Amino acid sequence: MKTKSYALGLALALLLPWFAHAEDPAPGPAKTTIDLKYWVEFAKQGNAAAQYGLGYRYANGQGVERDDTQALEWYQKAAAQGNPQAQYALAYMYANGRGIEADQKQANDWYLKSAQSGNADAQYSIGYSLANGRGMKVDNEQAVNWYQKSAAQGQAQAQYALGYMYANGLGVQQDHAIALGWYRKSADQGHTDAQYALGYMYDNGQGTAEDQAGALEWYRKAADLGDAQGQYALAYAYANGRGVEQSDTDAYSWYKKAAEKGRADAQYAIGYSLANGLGVAKDYRQALQWYRKSADQGRSDAQYALGYLYANGQGVKVDDTTAVKWYRKSADQGDAQGQYGLAFMYAGGRGVAKDYRKAFEWYGKSAAQGNADAQYALGYISENGQGTAPDKAAAAGWYRKAADQNNSQGQYALAYLYYHGDGIAKDYGKAVDLFRKAAEQGDARAEYGLGYLYYNGYGVPKDAGVAADWFNKAAAKGLPEAQHGLSYMEANGEGPIRDLGPLGEGRAAGKESGQPPAWVVFRLLMALLP
Repeated sequence: MKTKSYALGLALALLLPWFAHAEDPAPGPAKTTIDLKYWVEFAKQGNAAAQYGLGYRYANGQGVERDDTQALEWYQKAAAQGNPQAQYALAYMYANGRGIEADQKQANDWYLKSAQSGNADAQYSIGYSLANGRGMKVDNEQAVNWYQKSAAQGQAQAQYALGYMYANGLGVQQDHAIALGWYRKSADQGHTDAQYALGYMYDNGQGTAEDQAGALEWYRKAADLGDAQGQYALAYAYANGRGVEQSDTDAYSWYKKAAEKGRADAQYAIGYSLANGLGVAKDYRQALQWYRKSADQGRSDAQYALGYLYANGQGVKVDDTTAVKWYRKSADQGDAQGQYGLAFMYAGGRGVAKDYRKAFEWYGKSAAQGNADAQYALGYISENGQGTAPDKAAAAGWYRKAADQNNSQGQYALAYLYYHGDGIAKDYGKAVDLFRKAAEQGDARAEYGLGYLYYNGYGVPKDAGVAADWFNKAAAKGLPEAQHGLSYMEANGEGPIRDLGPLGEGRAAGKESGQPPAWVVFRLLMALLP
């Protein structure tokens, strides 16, 4: 028996825009048209601009061999004279541990000096440190103050960061319209995080009317510049037909670009696409590889999917021990599917010693999160006293929760209890309704059950024609009970409909002797397995 398939639809949502990129801008270039010997001469004479320029050459290996120690020395000389560029460059060296041991506090001190002198990059960087508690206490109001100064000078990262602060109400009153304006200024300069954020706001109607076509335009700009977030968003739009004609092929192509840049959600999407043949030929081996990449980054749905492939021998030999390992990783993160998978393995003694108590525990965790398969399974083991005392009333409660989510197994099981009046008041009408719901989803047992009720007139008027229709559906799926039912109907011709006896345990009386024909034994499947 296989665990329930994870192929329930690719439920990957777009993430909120990220906070401003943590990487401080690299120090700006110095003039390099002047011959190096003059830079050295002017720098030795104490010219601060030349000292900064010489430091920049050493830091970047321009005309000289790269030497961070020399770069640091010249930046220090220029910074000591109050040169804002050198102060910023010195801060950058401290922040990144270049030529000296990394020291964020020293970096912030120099960022602040440079910022106070009007350097836009330094204003952004000190704002970022304040917003993120980088070497100093978090102060969003002061962060916004510095972002504003930098953004007013056209610094794209600061414009994006300021938009983020307004979008999330950090240090300022939340205002999506103002956020949209700052995101646009940054996006127009080619800042990909801002382009994605702008697309997100159009997509969700934040600060503007919802506009999927407009969102797509900005996602594409970010994607075309190689931004993984934009590539993922564009793939998501194609996968779901948002602002563009739905195309699994195009979705796969963009997911692949984002996945190759290391995005765990995109790696999961590629694995899912390969496992289900969406936009690409089905390939479980490749799916396994991509799920593993995503799972190794801690994504719980990928860990569950990886466990599923090992449990069912898809793309790899069946390996229950490895399946349990991945199910457990997923379950320990609170993933409802992972919890269900782990419970299933405990219930079946696959990869672990059979332990119904642990199965009951993990099914319970998954069911509490609304997992319909786990709710059904919890009902089943409650009904049968596996890992807990038998309790048909509790079983009926869990079956109902699963049935309310349109889970066909839950609908069938609850209908069965209504038919027998086990743990719940007998009600043929409700049994008919639930059998019908499950039957309409193709559940062969429910198709047979519904036909049985029509044949005997339980909860519905007797109708052999309708009964035969449902028996045929179930028989076509190979259900023996339905095949026997059709044989019985054929043997009895057009005569009066006979009571076939209680569902699940009854027999049909013989015409003359009162003995049941050997082939007529009607019962529903009793092996209700998860």
